[in-house]
Amino acid sequence: MVDKKLKIVQVLPELDEGGVEGETFDFAVYLAQKGHESIVISGGGRMVEALEKCGCRHIHWPHVGEKSYRCLKYINRFRRFFQDENIDIFHLRSRLPAWLGYLAWKTLPPTQRPALVTTFHGFYSVNSYSTIMTRGERVVAVSKTIKEHILDNYGTSEDRISLIHGGFDEQQFNADNVTPDRIDTLREQWGVEQGDDPVIILPGRLTQWKGQDYFIDSLAQVKSPFLALLVGDVTDNPSFTKKLQERIENYGLQDKVKLVGHCNDMPAALLAGDLVVSASSTQPEAFGKVAIEAMAMGKPIIATAHGGSLETVVDGKTGWLVEPLNVRQMSERICKSLANRDELKKVGSAGRQWVLDHFTADVMCRKTENLYFELLEEKRKRSSREQITVMQMLPDLDGGGVERGTLEMGGFLASEGHRSFVVSSGGRMVEQLENEGTVHVPMKVGSKSPIVLKYFFPLRRLIKKEQVDILHLRSRMPAWLGYLVWRSLPQKNRPVLITTFHGFYSVNAYSAIMTKGEGIIAVSESIKNHITEHYGKKENVTLIFRGVDSTLFDPDRIEQGKIEALRNKWQMSGNSPVVMLPGRITRLKGQDIFLKSLQLLGNTDYIGVLVGDIVEKSNYYQELVELISSYGLGDKVKMVGHCSDMPAAYMVADIVVSASSSEPEAFGRTTVEAMAMGKPVVATAHGGSLETVVHGETGWLVPPSDSEAMANALNEALSVGEEERLRIGHRGRARVAARFTTKSMCNQTLQLYSQVLRQRDTTRNALN
Repeated sequence: MVDKKLKIVQVLPELDEGGVEGETFDFAVYLAQKGHESIVISGGGRMVEALEKCGCRHIHWPHVGEKSYRCLKYINRFRRFFQDENIDIFHLRSRLPAWLGYLAWKTLPPTQRPALVTTFHGFYSVNSYSTIMTRGERVVAVSKTIKEHILDNYGTSEDRISLIHGGFDEQQFNADNVTPDRIDTLREQWGVEQGDDPVIILPGRLTQWKGQDYFIDSLAQVKSPFLALLVGDVTDNPSFTKKLQERIENYGLQDKVKLVGHCNDMPAALLAGDLVVSASSTQPEAFGKVAIEAMAMGKPIIATAHGGSLETVVDGKTGWLVEPLNVRQMSERICKSLANRDELKKVGSAGRQWVLDHFTADVMCRKTENLYFELLEEKRKRSSREQITVMQMLPDLDGGGVERGTLEMGGFLASEGHRSFVVSSGGRMVEQLENEGTVHVPMKVGSKSPIVLKYFFPLRRLIKKEQVDILHLRSRMPAWLGYLVWRSLPQKNRPVLITTFHGFYSVNAYSAIMTKGEGIIAVSESIKNHITEHYGKKENVTLIFRGVDSTLFDPDRIEQGKIEALRNKWQMSGNSPVVMLPGRITRLKGQDIFLKSLQLLGNTDYIGVLVGDIVEKSNYYQELVELISSYGLGDKVKMVGHCSDMPAAYMVADIVVSASSSEPEAFGRTTVEAMAMGKPVVATAHGGSLETVVHGETGWLVPPSDSEAMANALNEALSVGEEERLRIGHRGRARVAARFTTKSMCNQTLQLYSQVLRQRDTTRNALN
């Protein structure tokens, strides 16, 4: 793929001067030298002749960057251009031309669109007009500061943003390649005689945000001799130019400060100075090309300490940083720098090496070219369904089986090269989710109030922008929101809708949302039968058992130190067998039934442990505390709260209990995790436990809500002895490995995604 020669179009308003224009020029020439067909569309300018001499094609469209009705004609012209030219990459570099090109690009069928790249070159005003620079299939940020600006203000997924710093031409900006006569020519042109006074250069467009006005204020406080040259077109902004001239006269600096106009030979201009200044004030530099070009020419730089300058200038080593708009700091820094000519040379030399190592145009161009190929390869994979984009939705990511399954599926998708998104209100698991390659989008989509509707349009935009292939709904409230958004999209743009029936929900219209999927996942045979019996769904229901991560839930991988740390934390001593009930502190999990069974135990040589967040259901927690006291179990039972290391927690236990009674477990993840860790289990005989636990082989099954039966099972489990419990645990491990692993669950889910996608594609192709 990398050897393929591409046809690439870059678009910007003009090719006169500036960082955007310079980077566009450098990259266009690089592409032509690499054998690609390099095209630039602009309103023209000084650089066009040189661009064409370097083998690039320039297309002159007057007014393409002009904010007037005259530019609208270019929407149709762009569209015809795409159809005639067979473009591979369409690269937008400025907002107005970007809107024109994007609107034309959007009208084409997806299969006819070139790959779309945008570069965020500046701190644009945060508004709907500027959002166009985030519409690229890839968005280039020219500095870390700009990347953070995009993430903070536009909600763009980080995986779509590529950080590519700008760069300088190593041959052009090299003091060894600049002959003395080029410098003499400039001095003559500027009317500047060579003397002993140090020369300060400030290059840049004459505009308030470049800080020429506050630079002049600073110079007024410099008492030592100097000559300051402001290099930039004096005709672009006549009113500001006039203000600068008046400022110079008011300070009596006519002999010390000169506006020398535009310069076509910046390498020679920089060499004509002893010190270079970048004074950007009201707005930071997005990258700051002046600084790296100055350093490339071996010149020390004074720059304002914000924006890209914080990344390009190493304070005290390659130059100096001063506060923006701080006249006193700027003047003091200029005085100190000019007072030590030897230090200027030392700092300039360090700057040259720094930018050679980090900011060359060659590095910038290679990274951008590689980005193009990566994007084209991704589009090929997406077109062939080798890569899909999956968005899962659930209320939060705090803890529980649904959350754990979502986390595992997200990590699996990312590891397989797919794009994975999860929408939730957040929680403990978010950090792990993101570390494993999934993009988390914070939205309170589980809120059971009208406020949830405020996420309708943001979610709709997100699905469209990320071109989601699979929308996987995992809980009822988020499912309703996701479904309504899904229905609002044109059929041709809808992702495949998948729902997972995670529980025995109340049979009503609210719960029926979980049957709306084009593919419905049942997490157990019991759930599958429940769906068929109560909702009449059968054909598109797929049984996919949930699973546990065999690399995480493996007793052979748990360090003894982790087990001892938990025992110490929970203040457990002695050798009494540990009977553990893990699960959320909620009546559904049957902790009250478990405590009553402990009261009935004939065997008193045990420690009972309840693991689960004691804050979530504070009223029920207090009820359990009172039960422990009334049953006389205060010295036998511990409520230890949330545990973030459940594999180690299971290793503390000798027997694990699942006591869910008022409502059956849809699958029973706790029992499966315990079996994976080689622990015998006691579970209530309904729901998923009937499919995961084999009575008498991997544990015991007891009737729901039957404390006496649970006590009998626990008595038997405690009396069989350690060796028999190990044998039972071994059989449990084997059963989980054969039927209930995360890998199996994720593979089957991905197969379902692919199957329903193929069916959808076949149907759409037939309709087309």
